[in-house]
Amino acid sequence: MQLMSWSIARLGSRFGLLFEPHHKRVRHSALGRFLDAPLNLAVGLEGPDGKVRVLPFTQEGESFHTVEQFERANSITFRAYSSDYQLRFEFNIHSAFYPQDESLCLLPAIYLEMRINPSKPIRWVKPKFPTPKKVKLFLKLKRPDTDIQVFCPNESDGLGGRIDLEYDVDLTPKLDHLPVDEKLAAASRKVHASERIISLNPGAIPTSEGDGLQIELPVSEEGSGIKWRLVWGAFCGDPILNIKQGNEVERAKFRYASIWPSLDDVMYAAIKGRDERLVLSRNFEKLLEQAPLRAAQRHLLNQSFQQYLSNTFWCELPDRTDWFSVWEGSCFFHSTLDVEYNLTPMYLSLWPSLLAMQFDQWATRGETHEASNGMYLAHDLGVGFDATKMGYDHHMPVEENCNFLLMMQAYAHWTGDLIPIRKHEDLLLKLADYLLWTDTDDSGFPSKGVANTIDDATAAQQYSRKQTYLAIKRLAALAAVSDMLMQINKTELGQMYQDIVDRFSPIVEKTAWRGDHFAVCVDRSTVGVRDAWTNRPLTDDEIDGADAYSIYSSNGLLLPMMCGQPWLISESKIRRDLVSSVRETLGHYGCGHNDQEIENVWISQNLWRDHMMRYLGASGPNRAQGYWDMQVMSNTFGQCYGFVDTYVTNNLSFYPRGATTFGYLLSYPRLTIDRLAPGGARISVDPDHGYAQRWPLLPLADWKAGKIPVCVVDCGGDEDVCRVVIETQLESVIIRGQDEGKTGMIG
Repeated sequence: MQLMSWSIARLGSRFGLLFEPHHKRVRHSALGRFLDAPLNLAVGLEGPDGKVRVLPFTQEGESFHTVEQFERANSITFRAYSSDYQLRFEFNIHSAFYPQDESLCLLPAIYLEMRINPSKPIRWVKPKFPTPKKVKLFLKLKRPDTDIQVFCPNESDGLGGRIDLEYDVDLTPKLDHLPVDEKLAAASRKVHASERIISLNPGAIPTSEGDGLQIELPVSEEGSGIKWRLVWGAFCGDPILNIKQGNEVERAKFRYASIWPSLDDVMYAAIKGRDERLVLSRNFEKLLEQAPLRAAQRHLLNQSFQQYLSNTFWCELPDRTDWFSVWEGSCFFHSTLDVEYNLTPMYLSLWPSLLAMQFDQWATRGETHEASNGMYLAHDLGVGFDATKMGYDHHMPVEENCNFLLMMQAYAHWTGDLIPIRKHEDLLLKLADYLLWTDTDDSGFPSKGVANTIDDATAAQQYSRKQTYLAIKRLAALAAVSDMLMQINKTELGQMYQDIVDRFSPIVEKTAWRGDHFAVCVDRSTVGVRDAWTNRPLTDDEIDGADAYSIYSSNGLLLPMMCGQPWLISESKIRRDLVSSVRETLGHYGCGHNDQEIENVWISQNLWRDHMMRYLGASGPNRAQGYWDMQVMSNTFGQCYGFVDTYVTNNLSFYPRGATTFGYLLSYPRLTIDRLAPGGARISVDPDHGYAQRWPLLPLADWKAGKIPVCVVDCGGDEDVCRVVIETQLESVIIRGQDEGKTGMIG
């Protein structure tokens, strides 16, 4: 693949590397992205002629003839060629991850490997020298305001030399090329970080300049020979986050610091457990690579997963309570509800308890609403390093209440765990009371609290009254409340909410339908409508774009669909709306919010819509290439934005929401899970039968035992039709269309 900016990160510990080949540097910090500094990382080889060839992460030395990169979910390999000697050099960086293994994932350490092999002639270039039998490899560092010391090997431990780094980090997150936020800067403080790079090969010694390590390795055939193996660990034991708990603000440290209280402990664990950790991590990579995704889809999944990890905080409060939150990329908000809503498929696939942990945190940030005797939830848990109060400019009451309720319902059905529902029963009722109040004229549409997360969209899409998107999502959320109450035996109360849903669903459907799509909003009047950002009244007589085509109408139905909930809106109309909106909103990189702003693309919302269409069997042509083209455009030719969700008119960069891509692994096999179904768990798959496939069913995995069921579409038998089988089946799975007829359930 072509060189482009790429992140490698750890879960919850913030340690990470951002490779910027077009700037010839790596951005790096033990505290991660937005607190990183430019690192001059010289990695390469010195030939027998004394000439140095380097990867494009340093301003010094001559670059290799050709450099390319190959990524997997947890790692990236840079491959380079020397035409002078006919050599191939590889540098692999691996951030170990394996679902639900806290010790493996939290450890702030990254594994490095280098190898050197002979190559065939390169681009018809005649070599200047014979291919040598041995080559000197090196790793050298320069970083501003950092004390770097290089040590000779310690013969007693059998390891090679090491590099130690010590520096302070100012806890003020910064966006490249933009002014520092004054409020964040005013609240800043400094913490101390230390790092160490150790060679596991005993032959590695300090360079003559004392700025790194070097080793002489034999040039061996591909697949054999010695690799230069290194471990790079980091540590910060200072308090990181200010977190509001009740009426007090407490300081939380990284959780890893209570498991490994020093850098020495981190390095010992990383070295001792290296082989086991890498086996598990590589097995996870291989598992994902079974899925027959297109190249663009796979690139998106790999890129967005590392970007998600780079935004995570897993900390521990003084009373040993865990805290888990996710920065909203370049916005710095903690655990934004609408972002985590789109990440729900990933949590349910890999680590549901991380979502459950956030339920408890969001539940403490509700705002009492007197008029409804209800509550609405904050958009986020804080900003920067202060998780003390909402950081966003304004509330999004209807949308965030709905997001919370729909996530909790999906979590309960996919895991069978009712503890969050029982724990937060009172809150669920308060959120529902607020949602009921927002329909001020008994129309089925909310007219209050309607500002939403599509915050760069038109007035009609973003904060108009009676939006179809919010109306359908609100009905789905109220149906979720009904369902959750019934699951904890509050049948009469649950039925009351279901009666409301049954009454208004046909009204919303009929009112918003425009022949081949749903309107954006059904109230065109601007009287009383204010701009959500300026609070100024709109000056036009009518909302422009009220009847536009939009990709958001059925946004609230994907999670209910994934757990087999009954339809609220006509399936045929939902299907037609999705198909029509794609036709009318498709631009260069994907679909815009609506047909009036085709270039205003959010990749995550396109992915969410695609998953919805795939569950419905109406996906049409694959659109992932456009999404990936935008990532390439945004991370080459001097640009570096990581996973970027938005086009150039917005800057949702280094953004976690791209991990919505994990929905591919659920929507292609059309995996539906309901562990609360009457009579016992109901799990079904319904993949397309037209070609051979292998889909790892991640939510059904027993990760500790290493047993992961796989949905296989087998087209190699004697029969004329493909058959679906479940390999490593751990529980009963219905193969729809093969085991039973279609049902009236979504999905």
